[in-house]
Amino acid sequence: MLALVLFASACGSSADEAVTGAVDEVEDVVTGDGEGDNGAMEEDADDSGMEEDADDGAMEEDADDGAMEEDADDGAMEEDADDGPVYGGTLTALLEAESDTWEIPGANCAVSCITVMRTVAEPLTIVNDAGEVEPFLLETYETNDDFTEYTLTLRDGITFHDGTAADGAAMQRSLQEMAQGLLQGQVLVDLVDGPDSIELVDDMTVKLTFSRPYATFGYNIAERTGWLIAPSYWDDPERAAALMVGTGPFKMVEWTRGEQTVVEKNDDYWRTDADGNALPYLDEIVFRPVPDVSTRLATMEAGDADYNMDSFGENSAFWEGEWLDNGGRLLVPSDDRETTYLMFNNAAPPFDDPQVRRALAHCSDRDEYMAFRAPNDTLANGPFAKGALGYLDDTGFPQFDAEEGNRIFDEIGRPELITYGTTNVPSNLLTAELFVDMWSKNCGLNVEIDQFDQSELITKAITGAFEVFLWRNHGQGNPGLEFVWWHSRHASGLALNFGRIIDEDIDASLEQIWATTDEGELDSLAQDINRKFGSEVYNMWLNTTEWANPYQPNVHGVGVLDTPSGNRAQTGVAGRSWLSQAWKDAS
Repeated sequence: MLALVLFASACGSSADEAVTGAVDEVEDVVTGDGEGDNGAMEEDADDSGMEEDADDGAMEEDADDGAMEEDADDGAMEEDADDGPVYGGTLTALLEAESDTWEIPGANCAVSCITVMRTVAEPLTIVNDAGEVEPFLLETYETNDDFTEYTLTLRDGITFHDGTAADGAAMQRSLQEMAQGLLQGQVLVDLVDGPDSIELVDDMTVKLTFSRPYATFGYNIAERTGWLIAPSYWDDPERAAALMVGTGPFKMVEWTRGEQTVVEKNDDYWRTDADGNALPYLDEIVFRPVPDVSTRLATMEAGDADYNMDSFGENSAFWEGEWLDNGGRLLVPSDDRETTYLMFNNAAPPFDDPQVRRALAHCSDRDEYMAFRAPNDTLANGPFAKGALGYLDDTGFPQFDAEEGNRIFDEIGRPELITYGTTNVPSNLLTAELFVDMWSKNCGLNVEIDQFDQSELITKAITGAFEVFLWRNHGQGNPGLEFVWWHSRHASGLALNFGRIIDEDIDASLEQIWATTDEGELDSLAQDINRKFGSEVYNMWLNTTEWANPYQPNVHGVGVLDTPSGNRAQTGVAGRSWLSQAWKDAS
């Protein structure tokens, strides 16, 4: 990825330092052998370090499940309308991993980090429960006809936790800092003159100019890229280890690495709930990183925590059964879900040959994989889950047919050796051994397992030092957000297009996606991409990833966020939820 290399060079960094910096930033969204804020996705032996995301099943929405429907109403706080929210109290939230820093342009900010940050920092825009972008911290959000210019105006009267005004200069500074980040900079790489093209128009307004249509931009600034952060934070020479300073309903007052992060009520918070009640309700939230998934479950079962996140599929039966039967609650997720898959390095042998990829897909009994490694999840035939834009029942992805796989390999020759990479986590090894046995038994392939430390996973992905390994990504709500993962301009050097996919048709579809906001067009273009993934077998799709976000019976408002327009924010995407309007029954 040229931009990463150029940035490192401009900063005087060595190639190794560039890789390290890129790894630190990329781990936030991507996914590979483990969950947690290390990015990733194979399994989660300890959920920071990683349970198999393939095993991340939890909580498929059941319209007939009364408990789940009640939870959906609880999300809207309808069932508690007579009692109303109760002020005060402490909510203890369990996280699957610790965060390395709150310096977002360079943070490993995945689901745990995002969950904390959503309580202390706020985005410029927000995605509502209809999947539409609307202003949040912004009063107005305007673009020109070809989506190359954006004018953003902040609301009056909002202050940062340090008491300073959230104004245009602060917004310009935050966006410029994001534009200089190795990862967030990729979101803003098409600025005409880099960070300098983020223009301060007046006291509350900035204008951004891009060199190409960027219709997806509103979605990008509805999370990390758009978090408004105080200038005092950016000015802190020790900011990598500093507490976050934002505009959110809670202030970060403590961060003891490996133990807890504490956020306390912001008495000067600007927003109210739908009924005009002051926010937040809680006095504080205590976030505790507990990497071991079994420990988190036991802690919740014992009543020693109020909220949890779990992507371990083998636990879904507990959360959807015994947990609900005993009065516990689950957040109903959005339709968009991540996908777990085997990611091929399409730029190096043997998987630079589409016939090898196709033959291996035919040799893979994905039903066997589902039965043993993801028993409660849904088989995937592409990167988009059912209900999401771009979803297709049949993408043309090759189905299990060992006879056809052998026919192709007999014709083209079998690779001398296939190297399956996996982190050195026992549950990851089980998945690796399943595929090794399957490929050997079904098609006579010689496969070795290359085990390595979790910390090496992203380095191998970003540098292309792999042949195939388990991964989890996508399902971000808008197909335009997949640009950096699939477009060929991100497929070289230190690449965010980890699979090194170079496909003119996919590039063209992504560029057209960036030029429209029409949902029908987006769906059609994403379906074109889905079919191309099916025909070219750039990845081997396995299952959609189901998250469980369980919480205690006395907790309400999890996943709720009332937007200034009177709508509700989207909730339950990839384990991320809102705790800003949570409250607890009076003791």
